[in-house]
Amino acid sequence: MSTGFRILSAAAFAALFLPTFLEAQDRPAYELPSITVMAISEADPLYESAAALWQGGEWAEAAELYRDAAESMPENDPNSYLTFDLAARLYFYAGRYGDARRMMEKAASVAEATGDMVSAAYRHVDAGFIAVWEGYPGKRREHVMTAETLATEHEFGEADFEKIGALTRGVAALPVEDKQ
Repeated sequence: MSTGFRILSAAAFAALFLPTFLEAQDRPAYELPSITVMAISEADPLYESAAALWQGGEWAEAAELYRDAAESMPENDPNSYLTFDLAARLYFYAGRYGDARRMMEKAASVAEATGDMVSAAYRHVDAGFIAVWEGYPGKRREHVMTAETLATEHEFGEADFEKIGALTRGVAALPVEDKQ
């Protein structure tokens, strides 16, 4: 093998692999959140019972079944996020604002555990709104500040960033009758 061919081969090797190697050295190490997903069976008797109660207007009872279902799932299961969110809404409709806020807080926690900071921020806004109905100004403040922090510390799209900002300003401006 000639010297020119060796130099050309070494240069080609360096040109192909050195940028990749150097680029990999500059990247920060990220660890993706662990997500566990359980398939929810349509025939699950708990869900069937909850749906029947919901459709019958028995919102608190339906919320309790959805809460139980969500609590039986892994903490980082996106299905538990949806189920906690639904339980929160049903508790709210039933006038059980403290339970509604706690379920919305759990939905936000699951969203954060799965890395969905946008959904977590929206759930914190919802929890802040529920705290107004509950008469709990401290919780309203806490959730508004958490939603704003998530929106500023994470890379939200412009539309979500603006909407979270508008919602937090709206919730923060609502009058709260302190019932605590």
